[in-house]
Amino acid sequence: MTKSTSLGRHTASGLAVAAATAAAVGLVASPASAAEPWESLTVPTTYASISVLPFDNKDAYAKSVPFCFDECSSSPKLWQRTGGTWKQTTPPSDAEVGVLAGTGVNDLWVFGSRYAATGSYRFNHYDGTKWTSNLNPEPKNAEVLDAEAVSRNSVWAVGNYRATDGGWHPMATHWDGSAWKTTKLTGIEGQFNALDVNSDTDIWAVGYRDKGDTTGDYQPLAMHYDGTEWREVPVPETPGQMYMLNEVISNGPNDVWIASGSKVSQGNGKTWTRHDTPASWPKFAYHNGQLYAGLYGSPKLVRWNGTAWVQDTSLTQGAQVDQLTTTPDGSLYAVHSEGNSVFWYNAFLSRLAPPTTG
Repeated sequence: MTKSTSLGRHTASGLAVAAATAAAVGLVASPASAAEPWESLTVPTTYASISVLPFDNKDAYAKSVPFCFDECSSSPKLWQRTGGTWKQTTPPSDAEVGVLAGTGVNDLWVFGSRYAATGSYRFNHYDGTKWTSNLNPEPKNAEVLDAEAVSRNSVWAVGNYRATDGGWHPMATHWDGSAWKTTKLTGIEGQFNALDVNSDTDIWAVGYRDKGDTTGDYQPLAMHYDGTEWREVPVPETPGQMYMLNEVISNGPNDVWIASGSKVSQGNGKTWTRHDTPASWPKFAYHNGQLYAGLYGSPKLVRWNGTAWVQDTSLTQGAQVDQLTTTPDGSLYAVHSEGNSVFWYNAFLSRLAPPTTG
């Protein structure tokens, strides 16, 4: 799940994917636009893919990856938004900007790779003024692919752990305010791609298990943490097919959504029910009690009405949604874009304000 405290693989790297037919997944007719319109915000830079880590309606961080041709550098850039104005921020010197997580402009974690002969994975912290470099206790082995902050003293991250035997294993690690403590699931070949943190005692992580039978024979992996142990939750398999989970969102331990491509399943703690989206790579977020999915393709935004996905036409710009994320005040942010990433590309940033009460 892409929340205000996490930014990782939720921003996909490809561009538009051909959509499945609406009838095949039970898409219902498009309703009128949302009562509250989307507010259009400035992006930190142009001609680049954008992903954001907002904290409120004025402050945020963002990562941009410029498009380049032939001989050029496309290293990610780091941006800070203060009072509504973007400025470029000098990233840590020992790693590329990868996954972002944090609770505010003076509490930012950057997880990235240092490209050297042996390779290493860096955990860096920024207090708004200075960087504290590589806090990863095992930089040659522990790679983070998604992260989420509960508070300044509680940050969760998942990815993979590369063992001495050359195998990759799912990994979860936790910052307790003074050190990172890592859980290595060495009995499983594979990795975690995404997590969703409701609290320190209610966490979901999803990815894949490498069955090892044939090349590309991956099966879905979902695990839940209850504050004491990680427990695998069985997910229906598709034997012989590549099926890697890349998105998860939960509304409590008995209401969880997982996705792989356009394959989407909802779990109630006992069984899983398929509710595939009409286009691929859904990015989930809750707003005003409703589950939204931003998609690559047409339609680009849908809402779950309890029985089916409903097209939402209120987000007018762009051809696909690259990221959905929420902030503690209940605002919903969308990064959406159009272009083919070769000759032209436009990114947009929009905000849907929290619902008014009273």
